[in-house]
Amino acid sequence: MLNAPNGSIQAELVRFFNVIDDSYLSTKSVSTAAFCKARMKLSHQAFIELNDDLIHTFYEAATIDKWQGHRLLAADGSVTQLPISNKLLEHFGKARPHAAMPHVRLSQLYDVKNNITLDLQVESHSTGGREMALKHLNKTQAGDLVVYDRGYPAVWFYKYHSLKNVDFCMRIVQSSNVVKAFLESGKYSDVVDFPCIEKSLRRCRKDKISTESLRLRLVLVDLPSGESEVLVSSLTDLKTYPTALFADLYPQRWGVEEDYKVLKSRLNIENYSSVSVEGVL
Repeated sequence: MLNAPNGSIQAELVRFFNVIDDSYLSTKSVSTAAFCKARMKLSHQAFIELNDDLIHTFYEAATIDKWQGHRLLAADGSVTQLPISNKLLEHFGKARPHAAMPHVRLSQLYDVKNNITLDLQVESHSTGGREMALKHLNKTQAGDLVVYDRGYPAVWFYKYHSLKNVDFCMRIVQSSNVVKAFLESGKYSDVVDFPCIEKSLRRCRKDKISTESLRLRLVLVDLPSGESEVLVSSLTDLKTYPTALFADLYPQRWGVEEDYKVLKSRLNIENYSSVSVEGVL
């Protein structure tokens, strides 16, 4: 299962036992039905624990590539189609009201410099991207830098990064009053106060975390297309992190997008043989 076999299950079983027995002809014979029956008893949590062990071993043994001293991570979501099944439809939901196929929402935390997945959340389609990304913070460590696309910025979400001592850089929409004032200033970089208001204020009170304003940095980046984008970041030290660095920083989040392509095209994660919730997980 860990090898992501491309052939039939029976052929893979024969090959597996040939290797175990160190022989071209294994004396053991396991049927496809027996394998599938045994697989149904295996908890998806086992793969999470195996991945955690793998990650721990990797960072202990490998030479780690970093960005300005930070482990550079990217978080992003994706949607995957599931087989037609009433159980899957009830548990995971669907992407559109009239869709017949159930869909599952994924969120991945990916080390873009070292090409390894630290965490993958699998939830119902209705689960929000920020809520899934919030769980990723349990797999981060102090000093990490996480890059996000637009859709994630929210003051309450920033605050959880601050509590974990994890830095971030996110693309932010240009419609908020804080961003509008920054753009009107004509500056390419500035450190400004983000007040905790409306939805963030309610969320912070609900979670019993500070409702005080956050001092963050806004950076204007000119794109080759002639357009521009605004980034919000906790990297407020102007000397340590010159404005020019951000033009190179944000595009590196594409590593997580490319990994989703690998999962879907090469590993065929949308071709499920199981129609059980546990099988999908």
